[in-house]
Amino acid sequence: MMRRIPVFFYLLGWCGLVAAQSDLISDRLTQAEATTGQLIFNQCAVCHTASPDQTHRIGPNLWDIVGRPIAHAEGFDYSPALAALTGNWDFDTLDVFLTDPMAYAPGTRMVFPGIKDGWQRAHLMAYLRTLSASPVPLPATSGTEVTVTPADDPFGADWPIGPGRELTGYVCNACHSLALVKQQGLPRTRWDKLLDWMVEEQGMDEPGPEQREL
Repeated sequence: MMRRIPVFFYLLGWCGLVAAQSDLISDRLTQAEATTGQLIFNQCAVCHTASPDQTHRIGPNLWDIVGRPIAHAEGFDYSPALAALTGNWDFDTLDVFLTDPMAYAPGTRMVFPGIKDGWQRAHLMAYLRTLSASPVPLPATSGTEVTVTPADDPFGADWPIGPGRELTGYVCNACHSLALVKQQGLPRTRWDKLLDWMVEEQGMDEPGPEQREL
């Protein structure tokens, strides 16, 4: 017989356990962590900004995205595929869209394969909800009991363990195959020079001192 237990899980559960996935985003959001979602957002930050004073990039600024009408970020030129959609970016809609953007809006210029894991999407939405001066309320839950099951390591067992593991994984994986990153085998001094080159020559955002150290 299963008993109700508190759920405390690390990033996407790679350290051991996560809550069993519910089909309803409302249930997943009760266990979602905005801090984990902020790490996941690093793969989104390549194309999107998240502060109210920032301009659009390849994709629109995502401040106040949760609850906003679809394709209504002022000053952004949306693809006809997204501009033709109606409704708001509520949690249910975001959950479907983030699973496979190109299937949800065929013809969209958002060339992103989607986030297949429901918990990753829930964490990300928990973070996106914080991008507002007045975050929208969380949806009502179904009351489904949450159980605990093993989870896979999202980066692979050969991704080095240590400080900055998750941040580095998400930042690098936004543009690169982690398999290629793992093969480099560079010492810290070479990585530091490589980061300088990526910022100066490739247009990567300058990492903060703490991020660079990690």
